Amino acid sequence: MVSIRLSWTGLVLVGSLHFGDAAAQAQAYRIDTPDNIRQSARTLAYDLMLFYSGNETGGIPGTLPGPPPAGPYYWWEGGAMMGTYIDYWHLTGDSSYNKVVMEGMLHQVGDNQNYMPANHTASLGNDDQGFWGMSAMLAAELKFPNPPDDKPQWLALAQGVWNTMADPSRHDATCNGGMRWQIPFSNAGYNYKN
Repeated sequence: MVSIRLSWTGLVLVGSLHFGDAAAQAQAYRIDTPDNIRQSARTLAYDLMLFYSGNETGGIPGTLPGPPPAGPYYWWEGGAMMGTYIDYWHLTGDSSYNKVVMEGMLHQVGDNQNYMPANHTASLGNDDQGFWGMSAMLAAELKFPNPPDDKPQWLALAQGVWNTMADPSRHDATCNGGMRWQIPFSNAGYNYKN
């Protein structure tokens, strides 16, 4: 039997994407039994995928429509979404979305396999990269099916994120240390510290 627990990342992401009129929508979801929880999760997983076009012709795997003004979502939200579906798979045993997740996560790894794709440099923050790294770590921890042998594996991807974040070039003495919000010095927000 699969135990059911709620993922805060998943709840926040699904809530931000899905609920307009929460009172009216809540009536459709029941959490009084494990079977009802699974059915509600299945419905939410399906509904969340309606926002995703990365598995459609012309879509970009791993991303949601955006960033503003092109659409309402940022790159990191795709990483959070992938992690939500990994949790969903683990908690329900439903592998319906595994191919989409694997394709999306692999498409966004970047040239150095550390979730720093060149096409997101203009808004690449440490926290953005961190969402993708946490999803890769979650995949490794939960034994989400690994990519084919000729592709980077989940643990190696999580390590790639860790290694770039732990690199001394990401840290300086400003504000007594810590990481800057943005990675490239040319990005707005580079002078903020996380």
